[in-house]
Amino acid sequence: MSRLTRYILPVGLLVLLSCEQFLEVDLPGQEPRIVLNALLDPSDTLKVYLTRSRGILEGREYEEFFDLISNADVYLETEAGDRYSLEYVDRSRPFDPNAFYRLSDFVFHPNQSYSLVAEAPGYETIRTSQVVPAQVPIQSVEITRLGPDGSWQNSELVEFRVRFTDPPGRNFYELSGRVFGSDTVEVEGQPFLSMYFSDLYPRPVNPSFEKDHLMRSVLLFGDALLPGQDAELVFRTTVPTDYELLEVTLHLAHVSESYYRYYDTADLQFYNRGDFLSQPVLVHTNVENGLGIFMARNTAEHVIRLRFEE
Repeated sequence: MSRLTRYILPVGLLVLLSCEQFLEVDLPGQEPRIVLNALLDPSDTLKVYLTRSRGILEGREYEEFFDLISNADVYLETEAGDRYSLEYVDRSRPFDPNAFYRLSDFVFHPNQSYSLVAEAPGYETIRTSQVVPAQVPIQSVEITRLGPDGSWQNSELVEFRVRFTDPPGRNFYELSGRVFGSDTVEVEGQPFLSMYFSDLYPRPVNPSFEKDHLMRSVLLFGDALLPGQDAELVFRTTVPTDYELLEVTLHLAHVSESYYRYYDTADLQFYNRGDFLSQPVLVHTNVENGLGIFMARNTAEHVIRLRFEE
């Protein structure tokens, strides 16, 4: 009796073959394509990362890095039809590839659409577009001390009530932040500056805002969860109480739908990896004739100084 071997083929066919038999299967869509990754932020220089995709049967046992594309022509196009060429910048080191296409000293305007076009020999030309979101300022922050939470000595749980105006239309947001503390302490009669740095790690009071699969300490949400135009977001975090100066910096980023969908799906795919019982997750892409993501955000900053009296 001949042994049977089971193969699950990429095209989704389940085949039972004897050890003497072979089946030739045509795998469509294995030609390499340009993969683009870029974030449009008015406060930063636009950088576009280009790599190539690999077929499912390509060898990758010792390949740890992406295949960079260094011979492309990359352009930014405005709504008016103006085209600007991006320069190629290679900052790679041995065993550490790092190269991108850069557009310096360009002013991006809110509510304007911008397109990226990339052409490279041997690949289809790709195109993708994004509209720069308008900045949404934080109008006020109300702080309530909730007492020690037991995380560590000299710490306290603090509740933040952040208010802002949600513009008309469908909107998406990302809230993040940093905590900084400093104090002068005496060690063996000598003064030393003690400093504290930490991400904010916001924990929403409303569980609808919580996404356990996110890989960064942020709150990522759409305005469907907000009560209306006069929006309010309530979260809690733990801060140290033994610093003379303690500052919390909040960042409220108004992000594009592609930004929201990319991080929501990419982080969920990473979170589920290795779990064969979980549902497959397709990472969001918005690149025509290629793969990857072009995202946009516009961030407002708000700094709060805290003081804990004994």
